[in-house]
Amino acid sequence: MQVNKGRVKEKSRIDTLLKLLHQYAYTETMIILFLYLGVGYLVDSSDICIINDKFSFILILLAVITLFHGFENGLLALSILSIVMWLFYPVFPYVEFLVVLMMTLIYSEFHYYWTEKIKAAEIQANYRGVKLDEFTKAFYTLKISHDQLEKNYVIKPMSIRNSIKDIIHENILIDADDSIVKKNEEYYKRFLLLLEKSFSVSSALIIYKKDFEDEKNYLDYDNSAIAYGTHTQKREKQEILDDYLVDKAIGRKTPIYISDKDGEMTIMNDKNSLYLAALPALNNSEVTSVLVIEKMPFMAFNRENLTSILILLEYFSIEVSQKDFLAQENELTLVEDKKFQYEFERMKYLYKKFNVNSIVLVLRIDNELQAKRIYDKVEKMLRSLDMVTLVKNDGLYYITLLFPLHDKAAALGYLNRLLGSLEEEKDKKFNYMTFDLQKRGLLNKYFKEDYDA
Repeated sequence: MQVNKGRVKEKSRIDTLLKLLHQYAYTETMIILFLYLGVGYLVDSSDICIINDKFSFILILLAVITLFHGFENGLLALSILSIVMWLFYPVFPYVEFLVVLMMTLIYSEFHYYWTEKIKAAEIQANYRGVKLDEFTKAFYTLKISHDQLEKNYVIKPMSIRNSIKDIIHENILIDADDSIVKKNEEYYKRFLLLLEKSFSVSSALIIYKKDFEDEKNYLDYDNSAIAYGTHTQKREKQEILDDYLVDKAIGRKTPIYISDKDGEMTIMNDKNSLYLAALPALNNSEVTSVLVIEKMPFMAFNRENLTSILILLEYFSIEVSQKDFLAQENELTLVEDKKFQYEFERMKYLYKKFNVNSIVLVLRIDNELQAKRIYDKVEKMLRSLDMVTLVKNDGLYYITLLFPLHDKAAALGYLNRLLGSLEEEKDKKFNYMTFDLQKRGLLNKYFKEDYDA
């Protein structure tokens, strides 16, 4: 039950009186009738209802009662008056009775339509008031959300796609720098620096496997190393691995974070742990690394940010162990481009784990020259993370584009831009299809022209 804690409008004396009159309508009708009959008896005892006068007072009486209280009270008043006419008049005045009966019915009909219109107007006014209140609250909620979104873009302008782009760029720089001996450690340090800039992670560390080809599938003291963030306190490896959150995250293979009694995230450190959250990254159902967050601002420590961080951690871990990952997963058997295969499998992994979809656009062409011209145009129009490869099978050419973390609308938008950039009309004639990661089985069938179920 909703309790209105707002101000209660003080009722006037007139409002209070009207409420009492409506509450005791029948009593009021009886009192008015007896007063009228009493006056009539005092004026002329032989015409107690005052119906023989030139002016019809009885119609005024019934008009007041019926218009104010409705048909039931009018009928009650008419019934009492009829009984009085029958008892106190030598001949029942049926003409006067029929006149007042007809007028009572007219008054009651008018009262009905009038009150119904008032009720309809009140309902409409109340409904519009409620909707206006809802729209006002929704507008201010939207405005607050927009302001918060604008603030986030100013403070944290990096999306997941931009973060992935930075990860790839940093890894390329590390690989090209021969002065860096411990490249894996440098990978993870740069990743922690990215989290500090993009997600306000003040202090964190990453426990990772030193050797992905180690016979041990699990992460433990012997086969692990630790990379520390810029402002993270260094501790003994065994102390970190024995921490409640870290041990639980490795054992359960699921993100673990400090929460309050209701299960909501909180930055109040638990006495059992030195950290706020432990997020494991998996490869082939085994933990390959664990991101351990030590300090993070209250406003930034939420499920949305932690989910984004976990997606980036999974992506980054697969990037580091790409050779091992591609050896285990390779669904595009007709694609020869290893980088394309790897990126597709990585997007498929993220889709299975986080339900983050990507889209593949395939242009099917039956002419080699046309395929070459379009392929060159496609390469020039690609954005940072988008990839393209050419698949040949049975005399057909399949220009295959991968749009990571995008939907069908993005692929169709790109196709429209491509068609607009092609100068030759004959180059614009080709078949195409889009496939999301849920329909990836149809992608191989499309390459093979396989229509069997």
